[in-house]
Amino acid sequence: MTLNQVQESLPLIAFASTVEFSRLFPSIENPGSSAVLLPNAKAYVAILGVGLLEFSTNLSAILAKQKFSMVLQVGIGGAFKNRGISIGDVVCIDSEYIGDLGVEDKDGSFLPWARIGGGSPQLYSGASLENAPKWLQALKRASGITVNCCTGTEELAEIRQLLFDADVESMEGAASFAVCKAFDVPCYEIRAISNYVSTRKKSLWKISEALLALKNVLQQAGFLCA
Repeated sequence: MTLNQVQESLPLIAFASTVEFSRLFPSIENPGSSAVLLPNAKAYVAILGVGLLEFSTNLSAILAKQKFSMVLQVGIGGAFKNRGISIGDVVCIDSEYIGDLGVEDKDGSFLPWARIGGGSPQLYSGASLENAPKWLQALKRASGITVNCCTGTEELAEIRQLLFDADVESMEGAASFAVCKAFDVPCYEIRAISNYVSTRKKSLWKISEALLALKNVLQQAGFLCA
């Protein structure tokens, strides 16, 4: 097997934010939007930016230049209430809707774009877990919505949950799935839950606890040392 074949057999661990990356890999220099090989040579890492546009643009640029065995989109997210998911859980997201693509009607209500144009909302799905690593298969499964504007009120949380029957809200999941499908690369989204999707109150968020839970999963997977 050649060096190029070895490199192509490695996954890419894609983060959205520097905060998420630096808490898990504090001794590694910020890789920016370039794919950088971990010191243990188990995977590449990159920080691709927050939100659908920046994340998808940078991921597309990386996948156009280099092949990977899979993309692991890793980060924190919020869970909708009463979905059987607790703060500190690490979940594997199977599918994503875009939760804020649409229009606001004259009465202030939100209409998803699919309802305006007809048809069903576009669903973006991750790769099948059938041939995925055992540690990934063992994670709790969930469905998600991807938004550019995070939920900030209990009212909006109820509307989005009703419209999309979602478990988790994030800002990049659908972008990961869509781009990886275009490049024919398996993609899995892993989220550690830091808060409930509700009235925005950051003092209640458990970011450190969520990132520690995520770190434990990546240690189990062999991507970083204990």
